[in-house]
Amino acid sequence: MTIDGNRNREADAEGPAARARRVVLDQHAELRRLLTMGLAEARAVVKRHTLPHETLRPLVALIRAIFVKHLADEEALILPLLEDDLPLGPLRAQRLREEHADQRTDLDTLCSWPEDPTQDLELALRFETLGTALLHDIAHEETHLLTPEIIRDDCIVIDQFGG
Repeated sequence: MTIDGNRNREADAEGPAARARRVVLDQHAELRRLLTMGLAEARAVVKRHTLPHETLRPLVALIRAIFVKHLADEEALILPLLEDDLPLGPLRAQRLREEHADQRTDLDTLCSWPEDPTQDLELALRFETLGTALLHDIAHEETHLLTPEIIRDDCIVIDQFGG
């Protein structure tokens, strides 16, 4: 059997929670790469105090498109698991929805930034702030939400006693 065949069999055997974690973590890796590229470009603009290369705006738009798709995927995969995980899951789901709404708003604001070249330095500064915050949010989510203890297939409540 090929390595790909083994991987496909393993993927078929994993439950919805393991699959959700895998998909989201894979997307996080790609988002980290893009955000790091964007931050490097933005920081170069800020350091030089010059107008950015023509790459910053399209890169910000690409990051927004991929990030918004990621948020939708994450909501489709993770929210149902959280909603069914009493007692804390619904609260975690609500917090995730709120965080995603804020991230969408911030990304939309950045992508609608005026095309006026005199505003490009401000665009770079704002992207630097947002990109850093998004990387922090990704790391926090991986540490505090996307764990097998929280995103799991069973409905067992840890430390629960009785029937």
